[in-house]
This record gives sequence, C-alpha cells and structure tokens, in this order.
Amino acid sequence: MKRLQKLGLGILMMACFGTAVPQPAEAGMFTQTEVEQSNYVVMAVPIARGGYRLLVVEQIKNTRPCWSESGSNPIVVDPLLTTFDFTGICGRATDSNGYSIRVAQQDLGLQYSLRIEQGNGELVLVGSSHRGGPAMVIGRTYGMQEGQFLKFILEPGWRLTRRTYEGRVLGHVYFTNDSWEAATGAAPASVSNQEVPPPVPVSNKVNQLPTSAAPISIPVPSPQS
Repeated sequence: MKRLQKLGLGILMMACFGTAVPQPAEAGMFTQTEVEQSNYVVMAVPIARGGYRLLVVEQIKNTRPCWSESGSNPIVVDPLLTTFDFTGICGRATDSNGYSIRVAQQDLGLQYSLRIEQGNGELVLVGSSHRGGPAMVIGRTYGMQEGQFLKFILEPGWRLTRRTYEGRVLGHVYFTNDSWEAATGAAPASVSNQEVPPPVPVSNKVNQLPTSAAPISIPVPSPQS
C-alpha cells in the first residue's frame, strides 16, 4: 500500500512540475573551435561493392604517424593506423556521427549530408541538401587512382573545425565555411526553404554516404610487448 501511495505521489508531482528527462542539445546550441589543419587528413576510401566512403583521420599524438602521403594529382594516402594499435594516437570519423557541415555559424547536420561524386577524372566531396538547397563543393582529389585511398584537397574557404558545446570541445568534426556565398556560390537562403532551386549536379555518377553508414572496419593488432 505504501509503495502504491509513493507511486501515486510521484505521478502527481510529475504532472504538476513536469518530468526531469534530459533533452538533447539542439544544433543551434553548438559552436566551433579552430584546429591545426595539418593534424587531419580527409580521404576517399574505396569500398568492396564499388564507390567510395569518406574518412577523416586525426593525428592526436605524435608517437607514431597515422598516415603517409605520396604523389600528386591525386595524392595517395597510406593509412598507417591499420598497422598498429592506434588508441590514443589517432582519431577517426567514419560517418555522420563523426562529421557534418557548418556554414556561417550554422550547424547543417540535419539539412545537408556529405557525398562523394566521381566524374571528369576526379572525386569531388559535395554537401548535398535534403530540402532542395544549393549544393556545396567542399573538396577535390584532382585526379583518380583506382583502388587507392585518395586525399581530398579542400576548396578555398573551407577548413576543418571541432564542435563545441558549453565550452567543451567534442570529437565531432565540422567541414566549415564562414560564408554562405563562398560555400554555395549563391546568396544566403534559409536551409529550410523548400522553394530554393535544385542544385546543378557536379557529375552523373553519385556515391551517397548513408546518414548512419556502417563504420569502416580497421583491424587493430594486439599491442606488442
């Protein structure tokens, strides 16, 4: 009986004062912090079924290099983190949980997704709107080499930053541009506006990155003594 009375009192209190369920942070509550660009590499990773997936790798500590680069047009990336236990040394972002787009201080993670398009002898990293907004060309490989990890060179005005919430720097990486005009080549517009003309495609072949893509499997060998 006492338990029922306590339960009834609890329900009454929730009805009067509301439940204390934590609410997720809204996109507008996030800010950004600058990072050292040379500590990151943005690459296109070939996948077995065809096409490419986006991967961002960060050099957290200089204990061992997380990647190496060779060649030009395109730059081929050797993901060295696959050869050792990279815990605490290298960071990686493999899907929309780890990276998104931020333009003019606005988090566009819910309105835009990142995709890799192939055409004209190169790969292009594109921000694609879910609501008919203009496309954003974010980076290019400036060449092709089948079956290789290829580095994206970010377009002028684009850089990487880290997401910040209430002064705390998070692991989430932003592809950041300070100007809507520079990001899209168009005048500012509401990203939720359904009347914005559709973007002109960068190429005909599209490899869409799913919103919750499966993580890239990178084997981690057992630490050697």
